Amino acid sequence: MELSFIKVLMEGIQEMVFVMEVGEDTNFYYAFFNKAAMETIRLDQKAIGRTFREVHDFDKASLLEAQYTKVLKTGEPVTFEATYTNINGEIRNGKSTLTPIFNEDGSFTHITSITQDITNEKIAETDRDVTKNRLVKAESQYRSLFYKNSDAIFTMDLHGHILGGNKTSEKLSKYSIGELIGRNFIEFVDPKDRESANTYFTESINGDLKDYRLNFVDKTGECIGCLVKFIPIHLHHIISGIYVIVKDMRELDKLVSKYVESEQIFRIITENVHDVVIMMNHNKEYLYVSPSSREVFGYDYENNSNQIPSINIHANDIKLFENRFEQSIRHAKPFQIQLRAKHEKKGWIWTEISGSPVYSDEHQFQFMVMTARDISIQKEYEKKLEYFAYHDSLTGLPNRRFLSDRFSELLKGKKTGITIIFLDIDNFKCINDVWGHDIGDLVIQEFSKRLSQSIESHDIAARLGGDEFIVMLPFVENEEEAIKAAEKIQRVMEGTWNVEHAELTITISMGIALSTQDNITDSVMLRNADLAMYEAKRAGKNLYKVKRF
Repeated sequence: MELSFIKVLMEGIQEMVFVMEVGEDTNFYYAFFNKAAMETIRLDQKAIGRTFREVHDFDKASLLEAQYTKVLKTGEPVTFEATYTNINGEIRNGKSTLTPIFNEDGSFTHITSITQDITNEKIAETDRDVTKNRLVKAESQYRSLFYKNSDAIFTMDLHGHILGGNKTSEKLSKYSIGELIGRNFIEFVDPKDRESANTYFTESINGDLKDYRLNFVDKTGECIGCLVKFIPIHLHHIISGIYVIVKDMRELDKLVSKYVESEQIFRIITENVHDVVIMMNHNKEYLYVSPSSREVFGYDYENNSNQIPSINIHANDIKLFENRFEQSIRHAKPFQIQLRAKHEKKGWIWTEISGSPVYSDEHQFQFMVMTARDISIQKEYEKKLEYFAYHDSLTGLPNRRFLSDRFSELLKGKKTGITIIFLDIDNFKCINDVWGHDIGDLVIQEFSKRLSQSIESHDIAARLGGDEFIVMLPFVENEEEAIKAAEKIQRVMEGTWNVEHAELTITISMGIALSTQDNITDSVMLRNADLAMYEAKRAGKNLYKVKRF
Protein backbone atom coordinates (compact mmCIF):
# COMPACT_ATOMS: atom_id res chain seq x y z
CA MET A 1 0.00 0.00 0.00
CA GLU A 2 1.43 3.39 -1.03
CA LEU A 3 0.70 5.50 2.04
CA SER A 4 2.41 8.63 0.63
CA PHE A 5 -0.13 8.65 -2.22
CA ILE A 6 -2.97 8.29 0.26
CA LYS A 7 -1.54 11.14 2.30
CA VAL A 8 -1.58 13.48 -0.69
CA LEU A 9 -5.24 12.65 -1.35
CA MET A 10 -6.36 12.90 2.26
CA GLU A 11 -4.89 16.29 3.19
CA GLY A 12 -7.81 17.98 1.44
CA ILE A 13 -10.56 15.98 3.18
CA GLN A 14 -12.24 17.74 6.12
CA GLU A 15 -13.38 14.52 7.84
CA MET A 16 -10.93 12.63 10.05
CA VAL A 17 -9.27 9.82 8.08
CA PHE A 18 -7.31 6.95 9.60
CA VAL A 19 -5.55 3.95 8.03
CA MET A 20 -4.90 1.02 10.38
CA GLU A 21 -2.57 -1.86 9.57
CA VAL A 22 -3.68 -5.35 10.66
CA GLY A 23 -0.66 -7.00 12.28
CA GLU A 24 0.16 -10.69 12.24
CA ASP A 25 -0.79 -10.74 15.94
CA THR A 26 -4.26 -9.40 14.89
CA ASN A 27 -3.51 -6.10 16.63
CA PHE A 28 -4.32 -2.86 14.80
CA TYR A 29 -1.50 -0.34 14.25
CA TYR A 30 -1.80 3.30 13.19
CA ALA A 31 -0.34 3.55 9.66
CA PHE A 32 -1.67 6.99 8.71
CA PHE A 33 -4.05 9.76 9.81
CA ASN A 34 -4.74 13.01 8.00
CA LYS A 35 -4.36 16.64 9.01
CA ALA A 36 -8.01 16.90 10.11
CA ALA A 37 -7.47 14.07 12.61
CA MET A 38 -4.39 15.73 14.10
CA GLU A 39 -6.17 19.10 14.38
CA THR A 40 -9.30 17.58 15.93
CA ILE A 41 -8.02 15.05 18.50
CA ARG A 42 -4.77 14.71 20.39
CA LEU A 43 -2.81 12.63 17.87
CA ASP A 44 0.66 13.28 16.49
CA GLN A 45 3.18 11.31 14.47
CA LYS A 46 4.33 9.46 17.61
CA ALA A 47 1.15 7.36 17.29
CA ILE A 48 2.29 5.87 13.95
CA GLY A 49 3.12 2.20 14.41
CA ARG A 50 1.35 2.03 17.78
CA THR A 51 -1.79 0.10 18.79
CA PHE A 52 -5.05 1.47 20.18
CA ARG A 53 -3.97 0.33 23.68
CA GLU A 54 -0.73 2.29 23.42
CA VAL A 55 -2.45 5.50 22.31
CA HIS A 56 -5.88 5.59 24.04
CA ASP A 57 -7.37 4.86 27.45
CA PHE A 58 -8.91 1.46 28.28
CA ASP A 59 -12.54 2.25 27.35
CA LYS A 60 -11.68 4.02 24.08
CA ALA A 61 -9.24 1.30 23.00
CA SER A 62 -11.75 -1.48 23.81
CA LEU A 63 -14.45 0.24 21.74
CA LEU A 64 -12.19 0.70 18.71
CA GLU A 65 -10.81 -2.84 18.90
CA ALA A 66 -14.32 -4.30 18.98
CA GLN A 67 -15.41 -2.38 15.85
CA TYR A 68 -12.24 -3.10 13.85
CA THR A 69 -12.45 -6.79 14.83
CA LYS A 70 -15.94 -6.92 13.24
CA VAL A 71 -14.37 -5.84 9.95
CA LEU A 72 -11.58 -8.39 10.40
CA LYS A 73 -14.10 -11.21 10.94
CA THR A 74 -16.63 -10.35 8.24
CA GLY A 75 -14.59 -8.53 5.59
CA GLU A 76 -17.54 -6.12 5.40
CA PRO A 77 -17.63 -2.35 6.07
CA VAL A 78 -18.80 -1.36 9.57
CA THR A 79 -20.39 1.93 10.63
CA PHE A 80 -20.71 2.98 14.28
CA GLU A 81 -21.26 6.10 16.36
CA ALA A 82 -19.31 7.12 19.47
CA THR A 83 -18.29 10.24 21.37
CA TYR A 84 -14.78 11.66 21.38
CA THR A 85 -13.02 14.59 23.05
CA ASN A 86 -11.54 17.17 20.70
CA ILE A 87 -8.32 19.10 21.23
CA ASN A 88 -10.26 21.86 23.06
CA GLY A 89 -11.65 19.39 25.59
CA GLU A 90 -15.17 19.41 24.08
CA ILE A 91 -17.16 16.17 23.92
CA ARG A 92 -18.31 15.61 20.31
CA ASN A 93 -20.34 12.94 18.51
CA GLY A 94 -18.68 11.08 15.65
CA LYS A 95 -19.89 8.64 13.00
CA SER A 96 -17.16 6.34 11.68
CA THR A 97 -17.19 4.05 8.64
CA LEU A 98 -14.56 1.30 8.60
CA THR A 99 -13.73 -0.25 5.22
CA PRO A 100 -11.28 -3.10 4.49
CA ILE A 101 -8.76 -2.47 1.69
CA PHE A 102 -8.51 -5.70 -0.33
CA ASN A 103 -5.39 -6.88 -2.15
CA GLU A 104 -5.49 -8.60 -5.54
CA ASP A 105 -5.53 -12.03 -3.86
CA GLY A 106 -8.67 -11.15 -1.90
CA SER A 107 -6.92 -10.65 1.46
CA PHE A 108 -6.58 -7.35 3.26
CA THR A 109 -3.93 -5.94 5.57
CA HIS A 110 -5.32 -2.43 6.12
CA ILE A 111 -8.60 -0.87 7.23
CA THR A 112 -9.58 2.72 6.49
CA SER A 113 -11.77 4.81 8.78
CA ILE A 114 -13.55 8.04 7.89
CA THR A 115 -15.06 9.85 10.89
CA GLN A 116 -17.64 12.62 10.51
CA ASP A 117 -18.54 15.10 13.25
CA ILE A 118 -22.31 14.62 13.70
CA THR A 119 -22.67 16.64 16.90
CA ASN A 120 -24.93 19.27 15.33
CA GLU A 121 -27.13 16.59 13.76
CA LYS A 122 -27.44 14.86 17.13
CA ILE A 123 -28.47 18.10 18.81
CA ALA A 124 -31.04 18.76 16.09
CA GLU A 125 -32.63 15.30 16.25
CA THR A 126 -32.50 14.88 20.03
CA ASP A 127 -34.51 17.40 22.03
CA ARG A 128 -34.13 17.98 25.72
CA ASP A 129 -37.07 15.74 26.61
CA VAL A 130 -35.15 12.69 25.34
CA THR A 131 -32.07 13.71 27.32
CA LYS A 132 -34.21 14.23 30.40
CA ASN A 133 -35.75 10.76 30.09
CA ARG A 134 -32.30 9.19 29.83
CA LEU A 135 -31.13 11.03 32.92
CA VAL A 136 -34.24 10.03 34.86
CA LYS A 137 -33.66 6.40 33.89
CA ALA A 138 -30.00 6.55 34.93
CA GLU A 139 -30.82 7.98 38.35
CA SER A 140 -33.90 5.84 39.12
CA GLN A 141 -32.02 3.63 41.59
CA TYR A 142 -31.09 6.72 43.59
CA ARG A 143 -34.57 8.31 43.46
CA SER A 144 -35.10 8.29 47.22
CA LEU A 145 -31.63 9.71 47.87
CA PHE A 146 -32.26 12.39 45.22
CA TYR A 147 -35.71 13.64 46.23
CA LYS A 148 -35.32 13.39 50.01
CA ASN A 149 -31.83 14.89 50.15
CA SER A 150 -31.49 17.86 52.48
CA ASP A 151 -29.12 19.45 49.93
CA ALA A 152 -30.32 20.96 46.64
CA ILE A 153 -29.60 18.68 43.66
CA PHE A 154 -29.89 19.83 40.04
CA THR A 155 -29.52 17.67 36.91
CA MET A 156 -27.95 19.34 33.87
CA ASP A 157 -26.97 18.45 30.32
CA LEU A 158 -23.37 18.80 29.16
CA HIS A 159 -23.94 22.45 28.22
CA GLY A 160 -25.06 23.40 31.72
CA HIS A 161 -28.81 23.59 31.00
CA ILE A 162 -30.96 22.55 33.96
CA LEU A 163 -33.11 19.46 33.27
CA GLY A 164 -34.59 18.96 36.73
CA GLY A 165 -34.07 19.20 40.45
CA ASN A 166 -35.33 18.05 43.84
CA LYS A 167 -37.60 19.88 46.29
CA THR A 168 -34.66 21.43 48.10
CA SER A 169 -33.51 23.03 44.83
CA GLU A 170 -36.86 24.87 44.68
CA LYS A 171 -36.51 25.93 48.31
CA LEU A 172 -32.96 27.21 47.79
CA SER A 173 -33.58 29.04 44.50
CA LYS A 174 -37.18 30.16 45.25
CA TYR A 175 -38.02 29.08 41.67
CA SER A 176 -40.33 26.22 40.74
CA ILE A 177 -38.81 23.28 38.85
CA GLY A 178 -40.73 24.42 35.77
CA GLU A 179 -39.08 27.85 35.96
CA LEU A 180 -35.62 26.30 36.39
CA ILE A 181 -35.77 23.80 33.50
CA GLY A 182 -34.05 25.05 30.35
CA ARG A 183 -32.06 27.80 32.05
CA ASN A 184 -28.30 27.59 32.37
CA PHE A 185 -27.02 26.89 35.88
CA ILE A 186 -24.38 29.60 35.49
CA GLU A 187 -27.21 32.20 35.54
CA PHE A 188 -27.71 31.45 39.25
CA VAL A 189 -24.03 31.85 40.15
CA ASP A 190 -22.74 35.17 41.48
CA PRO A 191 -21.03 36.92 38.49
CA LYS A 192 -17.72 37.10 40.37
CA ASP A 193 -17.77 33.29 40.77
CA ARG A 194 -18.83 32.36 37.24
CA GLU A 195 -15.35 31.90 35.80
CA SER A 196 -14.47 29.56 38.68
CA ALA A 197 -17.78 27.70 38.26
CA ASN A 198 -17.06 27.04 34.58
CA THR A 199 -13.61 25.72 35.52
CA TYR A 200 -15.07 23.41 38.18
CA PHE A 201 -17.70 22.18 35.67
CA THR A 202 -15.00 21.25 33.13
CA GLU A 203 -12.80 19.63 35.78
CA SER A 204 -15.68 17.40 36.91
CA ILE A 205 -16.20 16.08 33.36
CA ASN A 206 -12.49 15.20 33.32
CA GLY A 207 -12.91 13.23 36.56
CA ASP A 208 -11.65 15.79 39.11
CA LEU A 209 -14.45 15.74 41.72
CA LYS A 210 -14.12 18.24 44.56
CA ASP A 211 -16.24 20.46 46.80
CA TYR A 212 -16.11 24.18 46.02
CA ARG A 213 -17.40 27.35 47.68
CA LEU A 214 -19.62 29.41 45.36
CA ASN A 215 -22.24 32.09 45.89
CA PHE A 216 -25.70 31.10 44.59
CA VAL A 217 -28.18 33.87 43.67
CA ASP A 218 -31.87 33.12 44.33
CA LYS A 219 -35.01 34.61 42.75
CA THR A 220 -35.02 37.58 45.14
CA GLY A 221 -31.40 38.41 44.30
CA GLU A 222 -30.05 37.21 47.64
CA CYS A 223 -26.49 35.89 47.44
CA ILE A 224 -26.23 32.55 49.30
CA GLY A 225 -22.89 31.06 50.31
CA CYS A 226 -22.91 27.39 49.23
CA LEU A 227 -20.72 24.31 49.03
CA VAL A 228 -21.04 22.96 45.46
CA LYS A 229 -20.03 19.65 43.87
CA PHE A 230 -20.35 18.68 40.17
CA ILE A 231 -20.71 14.91 39.55
CA PRO A 232 -20.80 13.38 36.01
CA ILE A 233 -23.74 11.08 35.15
CA HIS A 234 -22.56 7.98 33.28
CA LEU A 235 -24.97 6.14 30.99
CA HIS A 236 -23.59 3.14 29.05
CA HIS A 237 -20.01 4.30 29.83
CA ILE A 238 -20.73 7.75 28.29
CA ILE A 239 -21.08 10.99 30.26
CA SER A 240 -24.67 12.05 29.53
CA GLY A 241 -25.16 14.83 32.05
CA ILE A 242 -24.09 16.37 35.36
CA TYR A 243 -25.46 16.31 38.91
CA VAL A 244 -24.89 19.52 40.88
CA ILE A 245 -25.17 19.16 44.65
CA VAL A 246 -25.56 22.54 46.36
CA LYS A 247 -25.33 22.72 50.17
CA ASP A 248 -26.64 25.89 51.81
CA MET A 249 -23.82 27.05 54.12
CA ARG A 250 -25.56 30.14 55.53
CA GLU A 251 -26.29 28.61 58.92
CA LEU A 252 -22.78 27.30 59.37
CA ASP A 253 -21.19 30.55 58.14
CA LYS A 254 -23.44 32.56 60.43
CA LEU A 255 -22.68 30.21 63.29
CA VAL A 256 -18.91 30.72 62.91
CA SER A 257 -19.11 34.50 62.65
CA LYS A 258 -21.46 34.83 65.60
CA TYR A 259 -19.63 32.57 68.02
CA VAL A 260 -17.10 35.12 69.16
CA GLU A 261 -19.92 37.56 69.93
CA SER A 262 -22.29 35.16 71.62
CA GLU A 263 -21.92 31.49 72.45
CA GLN A 264 -25.59 31.42 73.43
CA ILE A 265 -26.68 32.38 69.90
CA PHE A 266 -24.26 29.79 68.53
CA ARG A 267 -25.84 27.03 70.62
CA ILE A 268 -29.36 27.96 69.54
CA ILE A 269 -28.35 27.72 65.88
CA THR A 270 -26.44 24.45 66.16
CA GLU A 271 -29.29 22.75 67.99
CA ASN A 272 -31.25 23.08 64.74
CA VAL A 273 -28.52 21.80 62.42
CA HIS A 274 -28.92 18.13 61.41
CA ASP A 275 -25.18 17.48 60.95
CA VAL A 276 -23.13 17.29 64.13
CA VAL A 277 -21.35 20.61 64.72
CA ILE A 278 -18.07 20.33 66.63
CA MET A 279 -15.71 22.98 67.95
CA MET A 280 -12.19 21.95 68.90
CA ASN A 281 -9.15 23.81 70.22
CA HIS A 282 -5.52 23.44 69.12
CA ASN A 283 -5.02 20.55 71.56
CA LYS A 284 -7.87 18.76 69.81
CA GLU A 285 -10.10 19.00 72.88
CA TYR A 286 -13.83 19.39 72.36
CA LEU A 287 -15.13 22.87 73.14
CA TYR A 288 -18.62 22.11 71.90
CA VAL A 289 -20.62 19.31 70.25
CA SER A 290 -24.17 19.99 69.02
CA PRO A 291 -27.15 18.00 70.40
CA SER A 292 -27.57 16.27 67.01
CA SER A 293 -24.73 13.97 68.16
CA ARG A 294 -27.43 11.94 69.92
CA GLU A 295 -29.12 11.18 66.60
CA VAL A 296 -25.96 10.68 64.51
CA PHE A 297 -23.59 8.97 66.98
CA GLY A 298 -25.91 7.88 69.80
CA TYR A 299 -24.26 9.77 72.67
CA ASP A 300 -24.69 13.07 74.55
CA TYR A 301 -21.86 15.56 74.58
CA GLU A 302 -22.69 16.50 78.18
CA ASN A 303 -21.70 12.98 79.25
CA ASN A 304 -18.49 13.00 77.20
CA SER A 305 -17.26 16.58 77.52
CA ASN A 306 -13.71 15.62 78.48
CA GLN A 307 -13.14 13.19 75.64
CA ILE A 308 -10.37 13.65 73.10
CA PRO A 309 -10.78 12.54 69.44
CA SER A 310 -8.83 9.28 69.92
CA ILE A 311 -11.78 7.95 71.94
CA ASN A 312 -14.18 8.57 69.05
CA ILE A 313 -11.99 7.93 65.98
CA HIS A 314 -10.76 4.53 64.80
CA ALA A 315 -7.12 3.83 65.64
CA ASN A 316 -6.21 3.42 61.96
CA ASP A 317 -7.69 6.85 61.13
CA ILE A 318 -6.36 9.00 64.00
CA LYS A 319 -3.12 9.89 62.19
CA LEU A 320 -5.06 10.98 59.08
CA PHE A 321 -7.33 13.21 61.16
CA GLU A 322 -4.47 14.80 63.11
CA ASN A 323 -2.44 15.50 59.95
CA ARG A 324 -5.34 17.13 58.12
CA PHE A 325 -6.28 19.11 61.24
CA GLU A 326 -2.76 20.54 61.56
CA GLN A 327 -2.44 21.22 57.82
CA SER A 328 -5.71 23.15 57.90
CA ILE A 329 -4.43 25.38 60.71
CA ARG A 330 -1.01 25.82 59.10
CA HIS A 331 -2.34 26.78 55.65
CA ALA A 332 -5.57 28.48 56.81
CA LYS A 333 -7.63 26.27 54.50
CA PRO A 334 -10.70 24.10 55.13
CA PHE A 335 -10.40 20.32 54.95
CA GLN A 336 -12.67 17.33 54.37
CA ILE A 337 -11.95 13.68 55.20
CA GLN A 338 -13.76 10.36 55.49
CA LEU A 339 -12.98 8.17 58.50
CA ARG A 340 -14.50 5.69 60.94
CA ALA A 341 -16.08 7.18 64.08
CA LYS A 342 -17.56 5.40 67.10
CA HIS A 343 -21.33 5.01 67.41
CA GLU A 344 -22.55 4.07 70.87
CA LYS A 345 -24.63 1.12 69.59
CA LYS A 346 -23.61 0.48 65.97
CA GLY A 347 -19.87 0.44 66.56
CA TRP A 348 -17.60 1.99 63.90
CA ILE A 349 -19.49 3.91 61.20
CA TRP A 350 -18.13 5.78 58.18
CA THR A 351 -18.22 9.52 58.80
CA GLU A 352 -17.44 12.57 56.68
CA ILE A 353 -15.85 15.47 58.57
CA SER A 354 -15.52 18.98 57.12
CA GLY A 355 -13.48 21.51 59.07
CA SER A 356 -12.76 25.24 58.81
CA PRO A 357 -10.19 27.03 61.02
CA VAL A 358 -11.25 30.28 62.74
CA TYR A 359 -8.72 33.02 63.51
CA SER A 360 -8.79 36.21 65.56
CA ASP A 361 -8.26 39.67 64.11
CA GLU A 362 -4.59 39.20 65.01
CA HIS A 363 -4.52 36.05 62.82
CA GLN A 364 -4.16 33.76 65.83
CA PHE A 365 -5.88 30.39 65.59
CA GLN A 366 -8.84 30.22 67.97
CA PHE A 367 -10.71 27.00 67.19
CA MET A 368 -11.73 24.59 64.45
CA VAL A 369 -15.39 24.42 63.44
CA MET A 370 -16.29 21.03 62.01
CA THR A 371 -19.40 19.25 60.78
CA ALA A 372 -19.70 15.47 60.92
CA ARG A 373 -22.24 13.32 59.08
CA ASP A 374 -22.93 9.60 58.87
CA ILE A 375 -22.09 8.40 55.32
CA SER A 376 -22.59 4.66 55.94
CA ILE A 377 -25.35 4.43 53.32
CA GLN A 378 -23.18 6.26 50.78
CA LYS A 379 -20.33 3.81 51.45
CA GLU A 380 -22.70 0.88 50.90
CA TYR A 381 -23.73 2.41 47.55
CA GLU A 382 -20.05 2.77 46.62
CA LYS A 383 -19.39 -0.89 47.47
CA LYS A 384 -22.33 -1.99 45.32
CA LEU A 385 -21.25 0.25 42.46
CA GLU A 386 -17.70 -1.14 42.66
CA TYR A 387 -19.04 -4.71 42.65
CA PHE A 388 -21.29 -4.13 39.63
CA ALA A 389 -18.45 -2.35 37.82
CA TYR A 390 -16.54 -5.65 37.86
CA HIS A 391 -19.34 -8.25 37.77
CA ASP A 392 -22.17 -9.23 35.45
CA SER A 393 -25.56 -8.37 36.99
CA LEU A 394 -27.43 -11.41 35.59
CA THR A 395 -24.98 -14.17 36.57
CA GLY A 396 -22.74 -12.64 39.22
CA LEU A 397 -19.70 -13.75 37.20
CA PRO A 398 -16.74 -11.39 36.69
CA ASN A 399 -17.04 -9.16 33.61
CA ARG A 400 -14.65 -7.92 30.90
CA ARG A 401 -13.11 -5.21 33.10
CA PHE A 402 -12.42 -7.67 35.94
CA LEU A 403 -10.86 -10.06 33.44
CA SER A 404 -8.57 -7.36 32.03
CA ASP A 405 -7.35 -6.28 35.47
CA ARG A 406 -6.78 -9.88 36.58
CA PHE A 407 -4.94 -10.64 33.33
CA SER A 408 -2.51 -7.78 33.94
CA GLU A 409 -1.90 -8.94 37.52
CA LEU A 410 -1.20 -12.51 36.44
CA LEU A 411 1.30 -11.48 33.78
CA LYS A 412 3.47 -9.53 36.23
CA GLY A 413 6.63 -11.54 36.61
CA LYS A 414 5.24 -14.42 34.54
CA LYS A 415 7.55 -15.51 31.71
CA THR A 416 5.07 -17.71 29.86
CA GLY A 417 1.62 -16.91 28.57
CA ILE A 418 -1.90 -17.63 29.82
CA THR A 419 -4.52 -19.81 28.16
CA ILE A 420 -7.89 -18.29 27.26
CA ILE A 421 -11.02 -20.22 26.22
CA PHE A 422 -13.76 -18.24 24.42
CA LEU A 423 -17.19 -19.95 24.72
CA ASP A 424 -20.38 -19.22 22.79
CA ILE A 425 -23.70 -21.09 23.25
CA ASP A 426 -24.78 -22.58 19.91
CA ASN A 427 -28.12 -21.38 18.50
CA PHE A 428 -28.86 -19.25 21.56
CA LYS A 429 -30.82 -16.77 19.44
CA CYS A 430 -33.27 -19.57 18.59
CA ILE A 431 -33.81 -20.23 22.30
CA ASN A 432 -34.73 -16.59 22.84
CA ASP A 433 -36.95 -16.49 19.75
CA VAL A 434 -38.83 -19.73 20.53
CA TRP A 435 -39.00 -19.72 24.34
CA GLY A 436 -38.65 -16.03 25.14
CA HIS A 437 -36.03 -13.94 26.90
CA ASP A 438 -37.03 -15.07 30.41
CA ILE A 439 -36.09 -18.66 29.52
CA GLY A 440 -33.00 -17.31 27.76
CA ASP A 441 -31.90 -15.58 30.97
CA LEU A 442 -32.43 -18.79 32.96
CA VAL A 443 -30.30 -20.68 30.43
CA ILE A 444 -27.53 -18.08 30.83
CA GLN A 445 -27.71 -18.43 34.63
CA GLU A 446 -27.64 -22.25 34.52
CA PHE A 447 -24.77 -22.16 32.00
CA SER A 448 -22.82 -19.85 34.32
CA LYS A 449 -23.40 -22.19 37.27
CA ARG A 450 -22.23 -25.26 35.33
CA LEU A 451 -19.26 -23.40 33.89
CA SER A 452 -18.09 -22.35 37.36
CA GLN A 453 -18.41 -25.96 38.57
CA SER A 454 -16.35 -27.31 35.66
CA ILE A 455 -13.17 -25.32 36.31
CA GLU A 456 -10.51 -25.34 39.02
CA SER A 457 -10.62 -22.92 41.95
CA HIS A 458 -7.69 -20.91 40.57
CA ASP A 459 -9.30 -20.57 37.12
CA ILE A 460 -11.60 -17.66 36.27
CA ALA A 461 -14.96 -17.83 34.46
CA ALA A 462 -16.35 -14.52 33.16
CA ARG A 463 -19.28 -13.32 31.06
CA LEU A 464 -18.57 -10.84 28.27
CA GLY A 465 -22.24 -10.31 27.45
CA GLY A 466 -25.08 -12.09 25.66
CA ASP A 467 -24.15 -15.78 25.37
CA GLU A 468 -20.38 -15.16 25.24
CA PHE A 469 -18.19 -16.37 28.10
CA ILE A 470 -14.48 -16.56 28.85
CA VAL A 471 -12.46 -19.00 30.93
CA MET A 472 -8.95 -17.92 31.94
CA LEU A 473 -6.54 -20.75 32.80
CA PRO A 474 -3.52 -19.06 34.44
CA PHE A 475 -1.57 -22.29 35.03
CA VAL A 476 -2.25 -24.06 31.72
CA GLU A 477 0.62 -23.54 29.28
CA ASN A 478 0.33 -26.38 26.77
CA GLU A 479 -2.26 -27.48 24.24
CA GLU A 480 -2.91 -30.89 25.80
CA GLU A 481 -3.96 -29.43 29.17
CA ALA A 482 -6.04 -26.73 27.47
CA ILE A 483 -7.96 -29.31 25.42
CA LYS A 484 -8.51 -31.41 28.54
CA ALA A 485 -10.09 -28.37 30.27
CA ALA A 486 -12.29 -27.63 27.22
CA GLU A 487 -13.51 -31.24 27.02
CA LYS A 488 -14.38 -31.20 30.71
CA ILE A 489 -16.55 -28.13 30.12
CA GLN A 490 -18.25 -29.92 27.21
CA ARG A 491 -19.06 -32.92 29.41
CA VAL A 492 -20.60 -30.74 32.11
CA MET A 493 -22.88 -29.10 29.50
CA GLU A 494 -24.04 -32.41 27.95
CA GLY A 495 -27.53 -33.87 28.31
CA THR A 496 -31.03 -32.40 28.37
CA TRP A 497 -31.60 -29.25 30.38
CA ASN A 498 -34.98 -28.77 32.08
CA VAL A 499 -35.47 -25.03 32.25
CA GLU A 500 -38.93 -24.17 33.60
CA HIS A 501 -41.28 -25.83 31.07
CA ALA A 502 -38.63 -26.16 28.35
CA GLU A 503 -36.46 -29.19 27.59
CA LEU A 504 -33.30 -28.01 25.85
CA THR A 505 -30.12 -29.52 24.48
CA ILE A 506 -27.26 -27.10 24.91
CA THR A 507 -24.02 -27.26 22.93
CA ILE A 508 -21.15 -24.82 22.80
CA SER A 509 -18.44 -23.71 20.40
CA MET A 510 -15.08 -22.89 21.93
CA GLY A 511 -11.94 -21.12 20.80
CA ILE A 512 -8.71 -21.80 22.68
CA ALA A 513 -5.88 -19.26 22.52
CA LEU A 514 -2.36 -20.17 23.68
CA SER A 515 0.53 -17.75 23.46
CA THR A 516 4.23 -18.18 24.08
CA GLN A 517 4.95 -14.48 23.51
CA ASP A 518 6.18 -12.19 26.27
CA ASN A 519 4.12 -9.17 27.35
CA ILE A 520 1.01 -10.34 25.51
CA THR A 521 -2.14 -8.24 26.12
CA ASP A 522 -5.58 -9.47 27.09
CA SER A 523 -7.11 -7.86 23.98
CA VAL A 524 -4.81 -9.86 21.68
CA MET A 525 -5.55 -13.08 23.58
CA LEU A 526 -9.30 -12.48 23.45
CA ARG A 527 -9.22 -11.60 19.76
CA ASN A 528 -7.38 -14.82 18.88
CA ALA A 529 -9.67 -16.92 21.09
CA ASP A 530 -12.67 -15.23 19.45
CA LEU A 531 -11.35 -16.00 15.95
CA ALA A 532 -10.73 -19.64 16.95
CA MET A 533 -14.29 -19.86 18.28
CA TYR A 534 -15.68 -18.61 14.95
CA GLU A 535 -13.64 -21.29 13.19
CA ALA A 536 -15.38 -23.86 15.41
CA LYS A 537 -18.76 -22.34 14.49
CA ARG A 538 -18.00 -22.54 10.78
CA ALA A 539 -16.79 -26.14 11.16
CA GLY A 540 -20.20 -27.27 12.41
CA LYS A 541 -20.56 -26.05 16.03
CA ASN A 542 -20.28 -28.10 19.25
CA LEU A 543 -16.52 -28.09 18.61
CA TYR A 544 -13.38 -26.40 19.81
CA LYS A 545 -10.50 -24.97 17.81
CA VAL A 546 -7.02 -24.06 19.03
CA LYS A 547 -5.02 -21.01 17.95
CA ARG A 548 -1.35 -20.77 18.91
CA PHE A 549 0.65 -17.60 18.29
